[in-house]
Amino acid sequence: MAAATPTKEPETLTAGVTWKWKKSLSDYPASDSWSLVYYFRKDGTTLISIGASADGDDHLFSYQFGLSALISSGKYDLLGVVSKGSEKFLVFDGFVKVLPDPTASAAYDPRTHAE
Repeated sequence: MAAATPTKEPETLTAGVTWKWKKSLSDYPASDSWSLVYYFRKDGTTLISIGASADGDDHLFSYQFGLSALISSGKYDLLGVVSKGSEKFLVFDGFVKVLPDPTASAAYDPRTHAE
């Protein structure tokens, strides 16, 4: 049985796995032609922008594991922007930490920082 889809932006993501969450925006429903795009920025530069798809009134964000594997680890600004016609609004402004792809690491040290 698949786990329930999270309903808010994550604080941590892992490269190399599928990223997925659902965003409900009552003022900007997907069923009313509002589009939601997330922008990942690092060091003030937009690295990627990923659009959500409509799921009824909700916006469903899903990013394939093969593409997330290309994202380097680190702390990113995460911005969520909705748009429709000539209108555009910021609906999320936060941070997300991207962890390295655990299946691609050649060197792994299980010790804690203190060790």
